[in-house]
Amino acid sequence: AGDAAGAREIYQTLIGQYPEHYAYQIGLAKALVAEGRGDEARSVLDNLPPEERDAAPARGVRASIEFSEQALSTEEIAALGDRTDSEAQYQRALRQVADGQYDAGLEALLALMKQDRAYNDDAARKTLLQVFDALGADHPLTVTYRRKLFALLY
Repeated sequence: AGDAAGAREIYQTLIGQYPEHYAYQIGLAKALVAEGRGDEARSVLDNLPPEERDAAPARGVRASIEFSEQALSTEEIAALGDRTDSEAQYQRALRQVADGQYDAGLEALLALMKQDRAYNDDAARKTLLQVFDALGADHPLTVTYRRKLFALLY
């Protein structure tokens, strides 16, 4: 969180100098999410103009907020120990995604789909699609894992 706090301060300074440069506000929101301050991040996003609020970068930060709110804490994940049931696998994957470890999280979600497609009303597939939306259609991980998902489904 130390890096996130430093980033937050830098973005706040930049926003003061360049209030119309919305990428800095997206950066501030990302830093707030990393600090566990999702409500404040959401407020920053809500104050963007509609065209910026609905664009892929802002949607990605909103998804990060949602993943962080849904995921178990790091301590709760540790308490799962060696459990390998679908719920434990899903929670670990969600925590990885919430922490920005997208590659590992996407791989874990794909593995869960292979093992237990019906788990929690197809939660792994739905979460994969949410991550794709958060990253954006052109992100290399989206391209790679969308292909893997397609191969698994068809």
